[in-house]
Amino acid sequence: MAERGGKGTLYEAVETFIYVFREGLKGSRAYKMFLLGLGVMAAYGIYLWVFVQHAPIFLGSDKGGLYMTGVNEDVPWGLYISFFTLWVGIAASAVIFSFIGYVFGDKDFKKIIPFAEAQAVIALIITIWGIVANLGRPERALVRLPRFENLRSMLDWDFFVIMTYMTLNAIMYLYTVHRYRKGLAIPWNAIVVYMIISSPFAIGIHTVTAFIFHALTARPALNSALLAPRFIATAFASGPALLLLVLYILEKYTKEFTVPLRVYRITLNVIAISLTTGLFFTLAEAHEAFWYTTEPLKRHQLEATFYGGVINIVTFLMWLWIALGTAAVLLSMVPSMRRSKGSIAYIAALTFIAVFAEKTLATVIPGFIINPMNVPATYHITPMEVFVGIGIHATLLILYAILVKAYFYTLRVKGGDVV
Repeated sequence: MAERGGKGTLYEAVETFIYVFREGLKGSRAYKMFLLGLGVMAAYGIYLWVFVQHAPIFLGSDKGGLYMTGVNEDVPWGLYISFFTLWVGIAASAVIFSFIGYVFGDKDFKKIIPFAEAQAVIALIITIWGIVANLGRPERALVRLPRFENLRSMLDWDFFVIMTYMTLNAIMYLYTVHRYRKGLAIPWNAIVVYMIISSPFAIGIHTVTAFIFHALTARPALNSALLAPRFIATAFASGPALLLLVLYILEKYTKEFTVPLRVYRITLNVIAISLTTGLFFTLAEAHEAFWYTTEPLKRHQLEATFYGGVINIVTFLMWLWIALGTAAVLLSMVPSMRRSKGSIAYIAALTFIAVFAEKTLATVIPGFIINPMNVPATYHITPMEVFVGIGIHATLLILYAILVKAYFYTLRVKGGDVV
């Protein structure tokens, strides 16, 4: 990053970092009020997590702790781990836009790759924060930081793939902004290195997530060999869907930014194929469980998932995933729905809601709602988890807005001719 003036790489990196935050915080009064509103929600959520949920640690109080959340000895994973499961998949989808833009040389897609890279960085920070929020004593996690003493540890591998993929996308985002603001194209050798490393890691982050679920040997509902491919399939639907919604909002509220309709249509094809694959894997898992499984505990866990009743939030979310996912696939086949960005954005919204339902509690909870003693267990979302979750997402949404705004400014003012 030292093409001009003999400046060192570190100096250029710091300068670009400062530039991103300087330009990302600029904007209209409405934009600043939007950031302020997010800041208030973020502050309240962080306050609840630090000084209420973890009061025994930080305040020495005997009031507080994980008992203030809905998790318990039978259901140790709840809403916080659901964030991890959802967002790690959204991060993985960034490689789709990189393949179309960089490998196939599509300039329209190449223009939006940094948006996908920023989305991947934010998504992975949320996944890490979700894990930390679920720890009763987060400071003790320092003792368990991966040392790769045991290569069979999925925790070590998960830390490695997540941190590597997040760092790689952060570097590539900053490097792209640096090059474009100086009117320089991205060199081919940088693209080759990025694609060679990022492609396997994009698949790896969600594959290792599924392997962590597999490690829960007493939870047979989570031991399916289809879990990893199902995770990846739905990830390649939800990530592109979310990015399409971001692009649509940018186009709607900014006159200087446009994305060709063909980008929406091609992305919709990816979403429809991924959704269809994910729904098929759900059907295959249900068929195995209800037709010929020899594990009674697995059958009971999945019966509680699919037939627990509408009041049961897990059952509601599972059928919501099936209903909205099917609706999104069918709507993507209607020619009139493919003729406008608004209708495609509508399908993208259905897709994101469907995968949100599937990837969160409908995936995390089924292995726990019947415990290993074959006794029904309960989990109820608490206000603590909801508001802490809002705080986590609001904090990262501020950073996402800054990254999007900074790249948008760079692209519009300085980088449009070199993409």
